This record gives sequence, C-alpha cells and structure tokens, in this order.
Amino acid sequence: MRKRQPAITRRRKSGTGYLHNLYWILGLLCVISLFIIFFVIGDYGLYQIYLLNKQKSRIENHLVELKLEQDSLLMEKARLEGDLQYIEKLAREKYRMAKKGEKVFRVIEKPTERVN
Repeated sequence: MRKRQPAITRRRKSGTGYLHNLYWILGLLCVISLFIIFFVIGDYGLYQIYLLNKQKSRIENHLVELKLEQDSLLMEKARLEGDLQYIEKLAREKYRMAKKGEKVFRVIEKPTERVN
C-alpha cells in the first residue's frame, strides 16, 4: 500500500504545480499589461513623450523663424527711421510717388495670347 500513496500524492502535486504555473503566468501577464498601459500608452508613456518631443521641435523651429522675422523687421525699422534714400525708393516703387517736375509712367503689359 505504501507504493500507491506516493503515486496519488504525485498526481496531486502535479495538479497543484499546473495551477501554480498558471497563476505565475497570469500574474506575469497582468504585470506586463500594466507596464504597457502605464509606460507605453498612458499619459506619461513612451508614445506621449514622442509626441511631446515632436511638438517641441516644431515649436523651436517656429521660434527660430519668428526671431529671424523680428530681426529683419528691426532692420527695416532702422532703415525707415534714418535712411532717406531708402524711404524715397519705397515711395517711388510702392506708392508711385514722384518729385516735383518728374513724370511717372505706368507700363501696362500686353497679355500674351494663348495658342490652342
């Protein structure tokens, strides 16, 4: 009889070992899924960090463009405040102004005919 008892206990141990392995697998799956939820998909996840870095680089590029535009506008302002020849050139080109005694000619280009 003693020989049969270890066989029965072995079967029980193997059945509990199966459940024990199943619990470990389920626990590991839970930990992996929580990791994915919090660190990959969540608010502070890898994808969110990637999007924020992309937005940061776009904003930095836009800031550089705005600084260049500001510098050119400051140069334009300085020229308009002190350079009389530049002001005269702008008045002639943009606003078609002329000095006393000068004549302003307006050139009208003839539209080109389309060949069908």
